[in-house]
Amino acid sequence: MKAIKRIVSLALAALLMLGVLPVLAEDAPAQPELVARVKDIIEVDGLKFKDLNDNGELDPYEDWRLTAEERAENLLSMMDANQKAAQMVHLTLVTKKDSWFTKDNVGFALVYEYIFEMEEPDEEDEDEEDEDEEEDALPITSNAMNAAVLTNEIQELSESSDLGIPVIFSMDTEAGAAFVKSATFLPDEVNLGAANDEALTAKYYEVLKEELMAIGVRMALSPDADLITDPRWGRNQECYSEDTEVVQKLIAIAVQSLQNGSDLTPDSVLACVKHFPGAGAQTGGVDGTPLTIQADSIDLHLAGFRAAIDAGVAAVMPYGYSTVPFLGGDAVDNSADQSAAVMTDLLRGQMGYTGIIQTDWGLNFVGATNAGADILGGAGVRSTRQLVDEVDEERLTDACRRILIAKFRMGLFENPYVDEARAEEIIGSDAHKAVAKEAAAASFTLVKYENAASLAGQQFIVAGELADNVRCLNSGWTAKEPVEIEGVTILEALKAKAGEENVTYIAEAAQVPADLAGVTAVAVVGEKSGTHDPAWGASTVEFPQEQVDLIRALKEAGANVVAVVVMNRPYVLTPIAEQADSVLLVYRPGVTVGAEAVADTLFGENAIGGHLPFQIPASMDQVLAQREDLPKDIENPLYEYGFGIETESFGR
Repeated sequence: MKAIKRIVSLALAALLMLGVLPVLAEDAPAQPELVARVKDIIEVDGLKFKDLNDNGELDPYEDWRLTAEERAENLLSMMDANQKAAQMVHLTLVTKKDSWFTKDNVGFALVYEYIFEMEEPDEEDEDEEDEDEEEDALPITSNAMNAAVLTNEIQELSESSDLGIPVIFSMDTEAGAAFVKSATFLPDEVNLGAANDEALTAKYYEVLKEELMAIGVRMALSPDADLITDPRWGRNQECYSEDTEVVQKLIAIAVQSLQNGSDLTPDSVLACVKHFPGAGAQTGGVDGTPLTIQADSIDLHLAGFRAAIDAGVAAVMPYGYSTVPFLGGDAVDNSADQSAAVMTDLLRGQMGYTGIIQTDWGLNFVGATNAGADILGGAGVRSTRQLVDEVDEERLTDACRRILIAKFRMGLFENPYVDEARAEEIIGSDAHKAVAKEAAAASFTLVKYENAASLAGQQFIVAGELADNVRCLNSGWTAKEPVEIEGVTILEALKAKAGEENVTYIAEAAQVPADLAGVTAVAVVGEKSGTHDPAWGASTVEFPQEQVDLIRALKEAGANVVAVVVMNRPYVLTPIAEQADSVLLVYRPGVTVGAEAVADTLFGENAIGGHLPFQIPASMDQVLAQREDLPKDIENPLYEYGFGIETESFGR
């Protein structure tokens, strides 16, 4: 690792204390921290600047005293069409090629699994010294530190490019900073909707911001402003609510917490709200089908995006897999992130949005750019030539300008690097885990509460395959199997709390003993982890027969059945509610400490106060009768939106 050239600004107050500067002009520029690994730091007017284009002179874009807009215009004047197009590239970082950042100087990289965990060294290489490694290089001691090292290495490559433009790393953050193994996997967004707590939501996103910034990730591909309107859609778990007021309130808090206010600053993580104009209204609940939004529902779906824009959101992502026939024009045949009717006419024209438009991950990058997109999700360096050949340079300049202004405002040209050693102090800290646990517990929702008794002091049964499945505690936005993730299952959490000798595990109905009179059975049911496609498919929200049979067998054996429902979307709860004594919905409580929050709650240590963020249907007929695009339109649901039985302590 190359030696770092660092200039740290001295606090003016400290200078005054030393008597060095008895009087200072109020508008004197404050020297920011500069960190350079490749380019030189030059001095002008007694101040320090990074010589990013290596010409020995201070160019306006290198002058941090100027506005972001002034700096961007100067830099644009030095860039050719290829360089502008490269800034629009948002590649997926599964592997790394140095030239993407040195020669091509791409603008964005989705970190994906590249930074998930540190590689174990080969035994034969463990004792060998790396001749290229500086003496002061720190040994990599954790997955968090490894992630910071890897992003720093890529920023160093970007700094070495002709113009030294830093890259912005992004992450799919539906489950927290979950593409780092030791990160705090937070509950999914639906849990926040069930808790509906403004202060807790702010703390949640502060944790996310701190963990992302610690590893150099400065763009969150979240939060989701989509309105829950169809029980079948598998991505309901990534949404807050089917109530527009709740969505508007929480989305504004999320944006301002991530960005540290309405404007981008060096303390911001750039928030990217998705999926415009509202992806909840999928045809038949099948993801990637035409959105069924109509004249009487369009404003409901846009409400969350309006709130995000009012809060100052820096980026909006139109949905990449669904057309929007209601809007007409090219939205009839093109996905939202390929449609001028969606991006240029509606988002920019009617809604007045002036920020960055980030596409979903797609293939038609020329079409997206000509329709109004600025950042191209899934593009690669080979896409730049096609953009230059088929897109007017003025359109490339327009997109690049927005990108550069954001990077200048975020202070990345001065210091894109992070403290590698400090990353492991922040990622997965006890304080962050406490917030995750609090957010999970606050969301838990009781819809039936009979014959309940705290598990404290009991010998009890834990039943169901999901009880021993750690991934089901979050949606699937993390490293995919067979990669192992760190976390505790509900079974493991209950054993740890009660003692293994007091817990009997039963996976399926055939294993249920004949006589369980007086015994409490905690049955964990619901769907496995997923993203676009739910585990049961979009055609049903009914429990599989084996889960219904398990609950029934436990009840018929005389057990006091507590059904814990891992719920990513509104299920037909009727057969579970009919058989179980108590029904506790935990949604997607988080891999890191979600199971522990469940255990604490069943041991009577937490108050239960969550409320349904959506209606619960009584039958599939009700689901089929409701409109995909309208919220709260199930007639006579099993449980109404907002229902929840509150108790200070389970079973006590």
